[in-house]
Amino acid sequence: MKFLDRWMSSKDGSDERDDRQGLILSVAAHGLLILLMVFGFSSIPNQSGPVQVELWAKGTVSEAASPEEQTEEAAPPEPEEKPQPEPKPAPEPPKPDDSAQKAAEAEAALQAQKAAAAQAQAAAAAKAQADAEIALAKERKAREEAEKLAAEQAAKAKAQQAAAVKAAQEKAAKEAADKAAAEKAAADKAAKDKAAKEQAAKEAADKAAKEKAAKEAADKAAAEKAAADKAAKEKAAKAAAEKAAADKAAKEKAAKEAAAKRDALKAAMRGAAMEAAGIPTGNADRNQRGGGGGNDGYANQVRACVKPGVTYSVPPRTGSGNPTASFRTRLSSNGAVEGVQLTRSSGDTGFDNAVQKGIEKCNPFPKPPSGRYPSYIDVDYRMYD
Repeated sequence: MKFLDRWMSSKDGSDERDDRQGLILSVAAHGLLILLMVFGFSSIPNQSGPVQVELWAKGTVSEAASPEEQTEEAAPPEPEEKPQPEPKPAPEPPKPDDSAQKAAEAEAALQAQKAAAAQAQAAAAAKAQADAEIALAKERKAREEAEKLAAEQAAKAKAQQAAAVKAAQEKAAKEAADKAAAEKAAADKAAKDKAAKEQAAKEAADKAAKEKAAKEAADKAAAEKAAADKAAKEKAAKAAAEKAAADKAAKEKAAKEAAAKRDALKAAMRGAAMEAAGIPTGNADRNQRGGGGGNDGYANQVRACVKPGVTYSVPPRTGSGNPTASFRTRLSSNGAVEGVQLTRSSGDTGFDNAVQKGIEKCNPFPKPPSGRYPSYIDVDYRMYD
C-alpha cells in the first residue's frame, strides 16, 4: 500500500522516475522474500521426521496439542497460489520416556510453527509484490492509454488548428488575390479610359487644328477674294462713277436745256392760267425753284412744309450734281392737296417716292402771298438743298 501511495503521489513525475522507483521496490521485495525463506529453512532441525515424546505424571494429564493443531491456531492462512503439502507423520518410535518425548514434540511443533509463519510471510510478500507489479502494470497501461489518448487529442486539436490556420491563410490569400485582381482590373480600366480620353482629346485637338487651319485658309482665300472683289468693285465703281458722272453731267446739261425749254413753256402756260384766274403774272415758277424775286419766301415755306414728310437717307454728295424731283400738285381752293404727279424724275425712285409722300403730307399748302391758291403748283425738290 505504501508503494501504491508513493506511486500515486509521484505519478505526475516523469516516466523515468516512476520506473526507477518501481525497480527499487521490486528488488527490495524480492530481497525480503529471499531472507524470509533462508531464515525459515535454516531454523528447521536436521531430522528425518518429527520426534514424539510422551510424558506421564500422576493425576490428570493434559495432552499436548498435535503439531498440526498448533500450526493451524498460530500460523496465518497460507497463500492460495502455492499451498504447502502437509508432512506425513512418521511412525511412532518406541516410547522410552514420555517427558523427553513431549519436550521433543513441543520443540518440533515450535519449529514447524516458525517455518509455517516464514512461509506465510514469504507468500504474503510475494502476493503483495505480485499485486504491486500488477497494479503498477495497470497504472502504467492506464497512463500510457491516457497519454496516448491525450496525444491523439492533442494531435487532433493541433491538426484542426493547423487546418483552421491553413483555411484562414488560404481565405486571406484568396481575398488578397481577389482584391489585387479587382484593383488591377480597375487600374487597367482607368488606364484604358485615360488613354481613350487622351486619344479622343488628341483627335479632337487635331481636328480642331485642321478645321482652324482650313478656316484660316478659307478666310484668307475669302479675304483675298473679297479684297480682289472689292478692288474690282471699287475699280468698276470708280469707272461706273466716272461714267455716271459723265452721263450725269450730260444728262444735267440736257436736263438744264430741257428745263429751260419747259420753264419757258410753263411760264407761258402759268401766265395764261394766272391771268385767267385774275392773278397778276410774273415769275410765279420761281417760288418753287428758289429763284429770285419776291416769291422766294413762299418757295421756302413750301419746302419747309414738304421736308418733314420726306423720309430718305441722303447719301454723301459726290461731284457737283444735285438730283431733282419735279411734281405738279393740284390744289383745292382752300389749299388741300388733291393730287400729285411726277413730271421729272431725279433718277432715284426711292427719292422720288419720298418727296411725293412729303408733298402729300403737306396738307394744306402754305397760303400764297396773294391770299388765293392756284389750281396747281409745280414743286421742284432738290436732294442737296
